[in-house]
Amino acid sequence: MSSKQAQERSVTLEVQASISERPDDLPTIVGYAFSQGGTLLDTQPLDKEGRARLTVPVGAEGQLVRIVLGPELEKDALDVGELLRRGGVDRHVALRPGTERVAPVLFELGPDRWRRWIGRLCVVNGTLLKRVVSGGIVLNLPVCHASVEVYEVDPWPLIIAALPQLDIERLRDIVDGPWPPLRLPIAPNTSNSPEPFLATELDDPLLSVALNPQPLPPRRLQAHAFEHAEPLAVDQTQALSALALPADLVLAARAPRPVFERAVLTHLELLRPLFCWLFPFAVRKTRIATVTTDECGHFRAVVWRSIFNFDQPDLYFIARQRIWPGFSVTIYEPKPVLCHTWWNYACGSEVTLVTSHPLARACPPCPPVVAPNNWVLFMAIGNTSVWRIHGANDSTRIGSAGFDPGQRGLLDGTAPWGGSLRPRLEFDSSLRNDLGVAFYRVSYKRASEDESSWRPSVEAINRHYTREVGGDLILEQYALGPRTVGSSAHLYEIAPALPPTGQWSIPNAVLDTQNAVIPTTAVAPGVPFDLNGVATGPDQGGLWQIKVELFNTAGALVDPEALGIKWRVPATDTLSGTIPTQDAALLGLVDAALNRMVLTVRVDNNPTFARIDAPAVGGSTAADQCGVMHYGASGQPVVVPFLALQLNRFASYSFYVQRGAVWPPEYSLAATAAASAAGMPGAIPASPPAAPPPTVGSLLDACSLAGFTEQLYVAHSGTDGWSRLSGYDSSAARAFVLAPD
Repeated sequence: MSSKQAQERSVTLEVQASISERPDDLPTIVGYAFSQGGTLLDTQPLDKEGRARLTVPVGAEGQLVRIVLGPELEKDALDVGELLRRGGVDRHVALRPGTERVAPVLFELGPDRWRRWIGRLCVVNGTLLKRVVSGGIVLNLPVCHASVEVYEVDPWPLIIAALPQLDIERLRDIVDGPWPPLRLPIAPNTSNSPEPFLATELDDPLLSVALNPQPLPPRRLQAHAFEHAEPLAVDQTQALSALALPADLVLAARAPRPVFERAVLTHLELLRPLFCWLFPFAVRKTRIATVTTDECGHFRAVVWRSIFNFDQPDLYFIARQRIWPGFSVTIYEPKPVLCHTWWNYACGSEVTLVTSHPLARACPPCPPVVAPNNWVLFMAIGNTSVWRIHGANDSTRIGSAGFDPGQRGLLDGTAPWGGSLRPRLEFDSSLRNDLGVAFYRVSYKRASEDESSWRPSVEAINRHYTREVGGDLILEQYALGPRTVGSSAHLYEIAPALPPTGQWSIPNAVLDTQNAVIPTTAVAPGVPFDLNGVATGPDQGGLWQIKVELFNTAGALVDPEALGIKWRVPATDTLSGTIPTQDAALLGLVDAALNRMVLTVRVDNNPTFARIDAPAVGGSTAADQCGVMHYGASGQPVVVPFLALQLNRFASYSFYVQRGAVWPPEYSLAATAAASAAGMPGAIPASPPAAPPPTVGSLLDACSLAGFTEQLYVAHSGTDGWSRLSGYDSSAARAFVLAPD
């Protein structure tokens, strides 16, 4: 391509940085332009006026460009992840085909970027996330294009002065009496995060105290708090209850109000949780800034403060998002305000706001991927990182000391895969823009089968985006495939960096992150057991392979190595934040001769089996319909046989015997298949592996005649990447009575 053609396909982005209180020894500030995939597009130092011009190529399709301002980095450390870790500040700019002029990219930089804040300018950095639960797994997705309002809350001297006399007297009573334990969290707010208000039910005794103008006396209040405290909070509440309050604060509780108020302000860090708990009244808020979240849910507000205001800012946040024309929905406004205020906010630190509002529109996660140019990342199966698969990371790769052939393809070396597997792939935007690679295909087969046995993924894969039509926000569907292109069938399109218009959206976290569907239940169904615990057919599970291939715009298979495309896997267990990557070829996951990446997983859809047989004591069994067993002596053993099975021991079980409404601690079992050495071949042990059998005396305790229940639960350990395969669990129950001869 000629330089003239290259110039025609480029656009110049003007960066303008407003740098306040710039010291003379401030190092060079550099502007960087990165592609969505993390490829460095251009870099220029800012001049004395804080300006730079970055030249960014514009391909046939739109792309999202990340502009970052930060310090000058060494060549070997020059990637977006390291730049952000060193305090770089970023903006996201959408470039579409035909773009000729782009508005200047504006930055406001203050001393918070290179040293502790000096002066009266405070920068508030934050991220707005939506918490989505799918299959029991919690995802935090960015909420983009939302309006975030920043409020300053009255300082504590004004709040204390505004307390009614009745509340002051209640506080005196608590300070002068035993210290009441609190629910989590109870520690002073030292992490610059608000204390959550956990009591939400009106019938909660703790909340009742907060709403009751005449609360229980301190000692009774303490007893109620212990009775209803969260289990994990008991140790901390006990520690707090034993805490001796400062003597000057206790003495001030018996003094006139002005003296007591001064003492409360002196020991505010210790008492602040009490105000959230006992006095959740409204406080005055002053809006000081309104900002908009970007494509990654980030927001940044620059707040000017009076030079006469020496108090650290106390900040509260409200977020709104436009859902319908002319109508915005409040998606984040936690109450009470006192419990969700960021007290003594440290300027420049990060604020994370999490909403679960059903109308909040989430966008795709956008963590920076650290990888060489032109990468394809096999990120995950479902929401589980590929890095956790045995044989697909540094410590367990084939040929390493940590590799165990018997664990190959297992999640964390212990759990198999099953159900519908949904591979998640990420593609560097350069594949579409520069290399003409527009499609991919995902296929699967049993590891022992030949090349003719590959089965392509054929389920429809879509992405969603929102766009504005006549003032209305419309949710549209962008179909990725499958489709036939040229002579190649079952191809999926590599999603463009930007939708045709508007922005990408994730109404369904499972469906909007999948790139293919592998129905393992259809090709490797489970083998059930009959009533005797015998498998009714051959095992259909085992090692299966997932293949990824790339195709150009004409549907022809491409040679990734010839185009400089790098196959990668995430070098981390987590899928949030910066994603470091590893060369998949070094892990043995790339078949360069056939231009593809192949990942091996262990599939097991075999269900579990649970059965409890008739118990016995001496020569008496509970096999009749009455279920009564007669005993002669308290030392006689009670035999309680049960059967817990899974064809390949990918399960755990729990078994217990319960008397009436009491659970005798002398006899309860929980064992995993991996830890078991006894029992039937290919099955979880059918009897307790280590515990001695219970005796009549251990079960009856002080009773002479009692009824019992036996409970057995067998839990499958497999996963589909989003959740455990609980549909393959099984359980059994039985009852018997112990009666004297």
